[in-house]
Amino acid sequence: MRLERISDNKIKFSISVEELEQKGLFEQEQWKDSLMWHDLFEDMLDEVQGKFGIDAQMEITVEIESFDEQEICMILTLELDDEDYSDVEGSIELFHPIIDKDLLFHFNDIEEIIEVLTRLKSTVKIQSASLEISFFHYEEKYYLLFENIQGNQHNLVESIVLEYGSLSNQTKYMMLEYGHVIILKNTMEKMKQYF
Repeated sequence: MRLERISDNKIKFSISVEELEQKGLFEQEQWKDSLMWHDLFEDMLDEVQGKFGIDAQMEITVEIESFDEQEICMILTLELDDEDYSDVEGSIELFHPIIDKDLLFHFNDIEEIIEVLTRLKSTVKIQSASLEISFFHYEEKYYLLFENIQGNQHNLVESIVLEYGSLSNQTKYMMLEYGHVIILKNTMEKMKQYF
């Protein structure tokens, strides 16, 4: 049985006919036994959990991609909630991995950080807000982490910052653990002192 991740929530399984015969799935009328197929799918889901760390206890769509004399190729589509993506490795641009009161953005250079902080400081509706902003460097990119954003400020902050940077697919916990902290919590005030 071979696994290959082909997208964020799709996994391709290639199972040889020989493996299926060993499991007794092609013996006489056994292929009609739904319990045997159920066991096969349980094995497949265990493989998904073991290899990709995804708890596959959710709705799954199975499509047979090809079926020949050598092997069967199936595509499993996992219907994951946003929170289930916390264990998924790699880049996931479609989902926002941070809870609603936090936002993490990445920038290519420090000039963009200076510009966005200047813009936020000059925005009247944000001046009075006590934004907790932390500044990080990680893998040749700069990051701003906005924490505990008030509900009425959330959309405004996001729309302004997206003019300069992009939402990150990293989590704040990963950034706190592995990112290089430049300024913690009071970035706007500290950056104003220097720039």
